[in-house]
Amino acid sequence: MEGYIECYSEYLKIEKLIRSFLKILNFASIPHNYLCGREKLIAPIFIIYTLVFTFIAMIQTAKDITDVILSCVVLSGLIQIFTKTVSVLAYSEELDDLLTFIQQVYRVHQMDFITTVSGLHLKKILFIVNIFLKIIISAYNTTGIGFNFYSIYTDSIIVALPGMNDKLNYAKFFVYLHQFIVLQLVILIVLVSESILVVIGFNFLAIINIFRDMIRHLDNTKVTDKTNFLIEIHKFHCGILKNFKLFSDIFGYVFAVQFGTSGIFMLFIFYLIQSDDAVAFLPLYVTLFVQFGVICIFGELIFSKTENIFTELYLTKWYEYNVKEQKMLLLIMCMSRRPFGLKAAGMYDINILMFFKVVKAGISFCTLLYTFT
Repeated sequence: MEGYIECYSEYLKIEKLIRSFLKILNFASIPHNYLCGREKLIAPIFIIYTLVFTFIAMIQTAKDITDVILSCVVLSGLIQIFTKTVSVLAYSEELDDLLTFIQQVYRVHQMDFITTVSGLHLKKILFIVNIFLKIIISAYNTTGIGFNFYSIYTDSIIVALPGMNDKLNYAKFFVYLHQFIVLQLVILIVLVSESILVVIGFNFLAIINIFRDMIRHLDNTKVTDKTNFLIEIHKFHCGILKNFKLFSDIFGYVFAVQFGTSGIFMLFIFYLIQSDDAVAFLPLYVTLFVQFGVICIFGELIFSKTENIFTELYLTKWYEYNVKEQKMLLLIMCMSRRPFGLKAAGMYDINILMFFKVVKAGISFCTLLYTFT
């Protein structure tokens, strides 16, 4: 496309997919007059419906500890999905601003170096995004199908049917059909928020890499262009800080809930690994570890990349700059003296250390659970 770098068309396909997901989540196809603008409430109400009848199924039909643990995992997952869905729906305009900011990065810049560097990093990150989206979509769908087959094979119920009665054995077909439809719809809902996180998150990594390359190229810029280049660096840095804060505001409490629910997942997952039906839960293991692991890795990468920005600025040949340029560089250094990363509820750092702590807690809980069972 004219005015954009070469890989923009590839990004546009991904963004169209995201916006299509958002329209589905918002039920945008329903005429506004029918529900008086309350279309956004459908998805959260549906998740609450699923949560209630999963809890009912656990109370009424759980046969052993494995069924109880599976129900707890599903309930925790539904709480996480509910939080993500509400955040995405409540901040739909802010998400649109973030996507617009990312689009601006794909524009051809008047400075050739910025255009070249942007093309390299964005093309690489789009390749990674495509892989992760395929993994996430496959993992979630496989998990949903696996849950349904396991439920039929063991004659257990994960999501109860309203008005269900254990004595009505002939109605089991409708129970499993209802469960299959409900779980697949829940998977469709969660794919929206997960896809948004992957696309925006990884593009932020590319944008930070572009910013760091701009700093490294500062000493190679001609004296006459250095002032303009510093202005571009400052504008780019302000855009990163502003939009990453917006990203954190949207998903800050989502990360807190995801941290808590992922902790519950890990507490039970190691017990399920030791069960006789461990193979049936293989898609569940992959989904949970990929979901939680990607967030922790992303948080670690963001922090490590922004941690060195101040040092990289200081290592430039600032002593050769004129006074005006030194003041501009000092301003950028002051803004970058504190690295930023993902935080759960604005308090707890999300990084690799958190991942290992949660896994360690899960192994310890599994040992305790086996001691009592």
